[in-house]
Amino acid sequence: MLMIELAEAVPGAVIQRLRDLLVRSSAWFEKKRVDEYDLNIHAESLGISDTGGVDGQRPVLVSVMGPGIGDRSIFEAEHADEVDQEPLIGFTPTQAVDVVAFCNRPVDESSRPC
Repeated sequence: MLMIELAEAVPGAVIQRLRDLLVRSSAWFEKKRVDEYDLNIHAESLGISDTGGVDGQRPVLVSVMGPGIGDRSIFEAEHADEVDQEPLIGFTPTQAVDVVAFCNRPVDESSRPC
């Protein structure tokens, strides 16, 4: 799982570009809820050419969240126990993008880290 902390709101146009990229890169794509995407990404679109004889489609979950976007309650729960982030990263996160890649097949070994 990769969490990308953001210092400011994500404009709607940027979210649309993210969605378009995910759709182009995916063998299967479903919008689970507001700004949460469940997809199977083509391994080739990540630069992986040796898929170990498997289909090369990898499950990924992408969520954009925070106040005014996506699931605010998940964002708040993930940050509830954290210390003040500003001294550590230079800003207080207002939103985040989570990327969850499911790593359980031989093809994943060629795409470290998992």
